[in-house]
Order: sequence, then C-alpha cells, then structure tokens
Amino acid sequence: MEDKILGLLGIARRAGHTVIGFDAVKAALLTGKAQLVLLAADCSPKTEKELRFAAAQRPCPLLKLSADKAALSAALGLQKPVAAVATDDRGFAAGMRKHAGIDTKEDVAL
Repeated sequence: MEDKILGLLGIARRAGHTVIGFDAVKAALLTGKAQLVLLAADCSPKTEKELRFAAAQRPCPLLKLSADKAALSAALGLQKPVAAVATDDRGFAAGMRKHAGIDTKEDVAL
C-alpha cells in the first residue's frame, strides 16, 4: 500500500505536481494549492504541528506515512532528506488517498 503511494509520489514529481520541503508545503497550504500533504514518520513534532495548523486554515488532508525521511526523499529521486511533501493535483491526491484506504479529507496516520 505505501509502496504504491510512494510510487505515485514519484510520478507526481516527474509530472511537476509536487511541492517539497516545509516552507514550500506550508505556503501551498496557506494559498489553498495543496491537495494532500504527506509527512515522513520521523518528521519533527514541531513541523507536524505547524503543518496541521496551516492545513486547518484551508481544509487539506495530511497523511503521516510509516516511511522515514530517507525513504520519502528516495521516492522523489532526491538525496537530501525530506520531511514534508504535498501534491497540488487532485487526481494524484485522490489516488494516494485511495491506496491509503481513505476516501475523506480528514487527517490520517498510517
């Protein structure tokens, strides 16, 4: 299940529909562009808290993965660890939610 989510994330990045990193994800949340936010399992509590607060301003689901920062960055084809990534495409977001087994826009943790 999570491999499929990470696979979709890699495709979304190649298609140009990802926002990578805390500052960029927070900005996408506040402007309403983010459709789904993925958090690494080992992201800091402060990062998670701030992104959840930003997501509350404009309803956007957050999905906390069991994958760590290294696995998340590997799925994106990056070498630097990544704690937060968002997609701005509704189709990719729907596919990732489907593979996570959720159909709502509520916060979830895997």
